[in-house]
Amino acid sequence: MIRPLAASLCTLLLTGLVAGCGGNGNGGGADGGSGKSADWAADACKTFPADAAGKAAGFAVAKAETPGQTGNEQTLVSTCSYSSADGKSSFTVLLRQDRSDGSTIDAQIAGLKSQPDATGPSEDVAMPKGKAIWAPRLNTLSYVPQDGRMIVVTPPGALIFGANPAPAGDLKSKAVAIAMAIEG
Repeated sequence: MIRPLAASLCTLLLTGLVAGCGGNGNGGGADGGSGKSADWAADACKTFPADAAGKAAGFAVAKAETPGQTGNEQTLVSTCSYSSADGKSSFTVLLRQDRSDGSTIDAQIAGLKSQPDATGPSEDVAMPKGKAIWAPRLNTLSYVPQDGRMIVVTPPGALIFGANPAPAGDLKSKAVAIAMAIEG
């Protein structure tokens, strides 16, 4: 199936982009200043279980798998790919947590915006807390709710080979709903 391959390739690109965001923050401590557990980003599928993911995405998630995890003393990054039983609907979530000095919201957003060749021009998105940007070239939302944490969502319908993705406004709305469900 091509769709999981596309999600994995997109995840690899995003992992590389978000791994470089960080480091010059405000001393967030062991939990990245977030109030979330120190291992919040260790396993995206555990942090955002399939039943909650399906409710946010609007379809029953039959499969949730972790195609990638990485980390060191300072940063944890993990992804989870969610798909329906028929494989026609899927999306990916990437979680990033700075466990050392809690990079600031502004520094993380600036890091994402500094790579327009990879992401395309970004668009600011209003969120209940923190800041978020929509990268239309990648059809992804990067949400930084607090210092030291990031949620990246590639929503259902964003990765379709041989057909156009869903309208950008629909993709962005679905990504926002999923990111808000993760943040709680």
